[in-house]
Amino acid sequence: MVRFGVAGYPINFTKNRSNNNKYKIFKWLRNYNLDSFEMQMTYGPRTSKEKCKRYKELSQKYGIEITVHAAYYIVLTSKEKEKVRQSIDTLKKTYELMDILDSKKVVLHPGPLYNDHSNKPLNRFIENIKKFFVEIGDTEIELYAETAGKLGQLGSIDDIIDITKYTKCNPCIDFGHVHARTLGGLKTDEDIDNLFKKLYSNELLSNKLHFHYSPIKFGERGEITHKSLDDKKPIPNQLSIGFADSLDKNSDRKYYPRFERIIDNIVQYNINASIISETYNSQEIGASRMKNYYQNNLNRGIND
Repeated sequence: MVRFGVAGYPINFTKNRSNNNKYKIFKWLRNYNLDSFEMQMTYGPRTSKEKCKRYKELSQKYGIEITVHAAYYIVLTSKEKEKVRQSIDTLKKTYELMDILDSKKVVLHPGPLYNDHSNKPLNRFIENIKKFFVEIGDTEIELYAETAGKLGQLGSIDDIIDITKYTKCNPCIDFGHVHARTLGGLKTDEDIDNLFKKLYSNELLSNKLHFHYSPIKFGERGEITHKSLDDKKPIPNQLSIGFADSLDKNSDRKYYPRFERIIDNIVQYNINASIISETYNSQEIGASRMKNYYQNNLNRGIND
């Protein structure tokens, strides 16, 4: 089963005065025919136990899966023992809230490289996450290590392959991050096909797989900001009005990656995963378009 959902509370949800409390997010998502919601605990596991209990009830009522994004300040690549200890404790507290939520998936950024581009940050992460798994013991909660969008962070595709090979972590592939980190490496259909072939050859296309998606703006150091599906790259100011009009009509000003070839590969490989839309200020729009394309793709396959 492929689920489609949103990261956090979309602006179209929060600006509607009738949504006077965040408990309404589950009914709101169901009205969009979406079925996954990624809670943002990116600034720490601060959600009250009472709120978690209510979220569990509502998610089950409306058939919405809850996933969680763990805190940004969890840094298991650090050399500092105290910082690692705090990070492990924060992740354990996150798991405690997830038990109440009845959530089974938590996404984690591996951490910064600290300007060390050797294998040492990767090895430190592997060592420290193994300590966490020993301390947490038996659990149904799955931990997903996410690809990073900035070159100064651990989280290339090869990093994630190694992390999933040597630990109990599963892969979270953020296509926008991969595109930004490779400085435009997911622009063509062939680029995306090759990514899925690499995931397949390394046995990462299993049922324990999680996706994030958004077009993205990047610079020489990788990720700058997420974009919506309809955002266009600006026309340089120095162009004359007439020439700018011509450029606007004839050039490709879209932000990448685009989702269609991603969905094609998900169908081709028969992947079961959740796809969380992080399209800028339009998460539900991105998720809905992807789900419609996915369903149309399936229908075409059945009819063929």
